[in-house]
Amino acid sequence: MTVCTLSNLDFEYELAAGQRYQSVPIMRKVSQKWQSILRLLPGAEDAECYALDAMAPSFSFECEEVERLFVWGVTPGAVRLAQKMGCTQAFPDPEVVREVNDKRFSHRLEKEFGVALPYSCIVEDLGALKDAIAKCPTDWILKHPFGVSGRERVLGKSQTLTKQAEGWAARQLKRGWTLLFEPWVQEKKDASLHLTITSSGDILQLGYCELITDGSGTHRGNGVFPSHHPPEQVLSVGLQAAEVLKKLGYWGDVGFDVFSGVLEGQPVLRPIVEINARCSFGRLTLALQSWIPEDWGLFWWHPTQKICTQMTAEHGPLRPFLPGTNVPGLYVLPPSIDPEQRSGTFVLVSEDVAELNEAYLLRMVSEGGV
Repeated sequence: MTVCTLSNLDFEYELAAGQRYQSVPIMRKVSQKWQSILRLLPGAEDAECYALDAMAPSFSFECEEVERLFVWGVTPGAVRLAQKMGCTQAFPDPEVVREVNDKRFSHRLEKEFGVALPYSCIVEDLGALKDAIAKCPTDWILKHPFGVSGRERVLGKSQTLTKQAEGWAARQLKRGWTLLFEPWVQEKKDASLHLTITSSGDILQLGYCELITDGSGTHRGNGVFPSHHPPEQVLSVGLQAAEVLKKLGYWGDVGFDVFSGVLEGQPVLRPIVEINARCSFGRLTLALQSWIPEDWGLFWWHPTQKICTQMTAEHGPLRPFLPGTNVPGLYVLPPSIDPEQRSGTFVLVSEDVAELNEAYLLRMVSEGGV
C-alpha cells in the first residue's frame, strides 16, 4: 500500500470558486515549488508527492493502491483525486471545510465569544461599507472571505473611501460576496495556535508559533520558541472554537491566527483573526521543531527571491536541516522535503533562545529588505 501527498496550496481559491474552479499557472507553480513539503508530517515521510497537475482528468497514476492521501486542505477536487487513486480513507465534508475556513464564520465566532474587534462587521453592500467607515475612527481593512497571505483585500485611511477601494468592493459584492470590515490595528505581533481534532473527536494541542509578515501582509516565516506560550485567552478561545468545528463535523489539523497590538491607543488581543482548517506553514514549523532539542529555538525564514539569492551568494552551500540536528546555525531544508532548494527558504536554529527572540527576527527580516 502506498502513501501519497497533494500540495493543493490553491485550497482557498478552490473553496471560493466552487464547481467552476480551474487552477491557474501561478498556483500550479506554487504547488510544484512545495510539492514534497507535506513529507514533514508524521506518517508522510516516505510518501509519493504530487502537485496540482495530478488533479487534471488526463493525469494517470503508476503507483499502487493508495492507503492514505495527505492533502494541504480538503476540497472537492482533493477528494475526487483520492477516489481516483483508489484511496478509501474518510475525509471531512468539503462543505463543512469551506464553511469553517470562511472569514465570516470566524467573525461570527468572535462575536459569539465576545472577543471581536470594535467596529468590525460584515458588509453586504456599498452603503453598509460607507456606514462602517463613518463609524470607525481608525484606518481600516476590508477582506474577501477567502483571501490568503495579504491578498484579496484593500486598506483604507480613517473616514476615507478611495475610488480604487470602492471599485474593488463593488466588484466583489457584484459577484455575490459579502465582505469583512475591520479596524486597522497598529504594532501588530502575529502568532498562530495549532490544534488537531481527531476523527474520534479528541482535541489535541500541537503548539504555538510566532508569525512574521512583511509590510504587505505576505508571510515571511514562522518562529518557535520554547519559552513562548499562548496567552490564556488565546488557548481558551481556540479550544472553544475547536469544539464548534468538531460539532459541525470537521476533523484534522486547524490553526488559529492570532495577534496582539494597539487600537485607539489601547492594547488589544485578538484570539481568532481567522481559522485555517487545513495544513499550514505554522503546523509544518512545529514539525521541524521536533528535529531539534526541546529547549532550542527555531525560525523558518521565507525571504524574497532577491534576498534568497543574496543569502546563497553570501553563505554558499548550506547544510541540510535533518532530524536530530544539535548544532546551531543556518540550514536549508533536506532534499527529500525541498528538492533542488526550490522553496528558497532557510532554517535558523539556536540553543540560545535570546538570539532568536522576535526583535532579532524582525531586525533580520528588515535588514533583508523584505
